[in-house]
Amino acid sequence: MKKGADDQMADLMRVALIVGGSAGIGRAAAVRLAGNGCRVVIVSREGAKLSDAHAELREIRSDSLAIACDMTDAASRARLFEQIDSECGRLDILVNSIPGAEPASFLHHEIRDIEDGIAKKLIPYLDNMKQASQRMMANRWGRIVNVVGNMWKEPEVNTFNFGLVNAAIVNAAKAASFELAPYGVTVNGVHPGSILTDRLHNVWTKSAERQGVPISEIRKREETGIPQGRVGQPEEAAALIAFLVSEEAGYITGQQISVDGGLMRSM
Repeated sequence: MKKGADDQMADLMRVALIVGGSAGIGRAAAVRLAGNGCRVVIVSREGAKLSDAHAELREIRSDSLAIACDMTDAASRARLFEQIDSECGRLDILVNSIPGAEPASFLHHEIRDIEDGIAKKLIPYLDNMKQASQRMMANRWGRIVNVVGNMWKEPEVNTFNFGLVNAAIVNAAKAASFELAPYGVTVNGVHPGSILTDRLHNVWTKSAERQGVPISEIRKREETGIPQGRVGQPEEAAALIAFLVSEEAGYITGQQISVDGGLMRSM
């Protein structure tokens, strides 16, 4: 029996899972992908931010989903993917966008600072990639984007623990890209610099309190070090994510791309 136009369109509809989709870059990516025609599933801890983000998405696509999940818990992650199987029937796109641990320097860090980064970011990213890729391989098409951060390549003194976790994610993603390429699944990294999210604002607030200066002074100092002279917007990172998960980006895999206004000095 020949399929009608509506059936063909349903076959082309991509299902996108945005982990950390209730705020910041993850939320901006969810809005962008929903606007591009994807059925979007956002995941974060339960709370007002998740509900608010879901309401925004439903204005774009009524079939958008929001799932509360503790990403540090293996059983919760397994249930997440089972729910996507049940309610969506497929998974085509994964965007990992989880903040991770609190920052710590080498001289002042505790082992728990590293353990937190592994538990909150590294393990969830890797497990999500594994579970998502298994579903994508069956359809011989998929896109995985990890939102990580430039400190995998250019370590910073006060975020020593970030660099360790980020480097591990990049290394693992590169290895995964080799194995998944024959199945039409791409794996890429997006590395934001100073992007104006709630998390960055909180960092500025704490820094201003410690130094006894206005938050505007902290922002001015940060922007002075950026070649473009400003911080970025979540939508600017989301635009890159949207391209990397598109049909047009099918020959791009294993790459690490910064969105930082030229801040990263290395090549």
